[in-house]
Amino acid sequence: MRVLSNLTKLVDPSEQELAMMKERMCLKTLRKNEHFVRQGIASQEIALVEKGTMRLYIETPDKEICKDFLFENSVACSYDGFFFGQPSRVSIQALQETQLLVWTKEDSHYLYKTCPGWQRFWNLLVVEQLMKTDYRETSLLKDSPDVRFRNILEEHPVLFSRIPLQYIASYLGITRETLSRYRSRILND
Repeated sequence: MRVLSNLTKLVDPSEQELAMMKERMCLKTLRKNEHFVRQGIASQEIALVEKGTMRLYIETPDKEICKDFLFENSVACSYDGFFFGQPSRVSIQALQETQLLVWTKEDSHYLYKTCPGWQRFWNLLVVEQLMKTDYRETSLLKDSPDVRFRNILEEHPVLFSRIPLQYIASYLGITRETLSRYRSRILND
């Protein structure tokens, strides 16, 4: 399991801690278009993406708004449901067959109390999520759609081979037609 190997490098758990993490996790495979989290339902699980691609999105009465993409080593979680038992404000859906390492809320709390490596993981996760949210919010407020498009190409070069165009356009806050124009212009440059 590559994602556990990466987690080990990041938080350096002891052999006993790693065994505890493995003991409490389960492997889950989602088929393409299957949901890990549904908006309106309190989620009781957190997962690490071992393999695959997912989208995190918000459903409104007239459209779906893509909020984020999850690739290998990403954390898939509806934090409002997981931490506070509230209905999720987002849905998380597999865009291709996706393999997850999953822990329940109960198992995660147990690991947090008994496993310093898991505590380090959570501390890093919180900081990463705050930074990611701040970066996205700042970009949406200050950058033009063209700059946001160029930035996403630099950050995620595989994006267009793994994500349908309508989701990328939604994430950038532009129409699919505008996205196509940006792509053509950059490919022709």
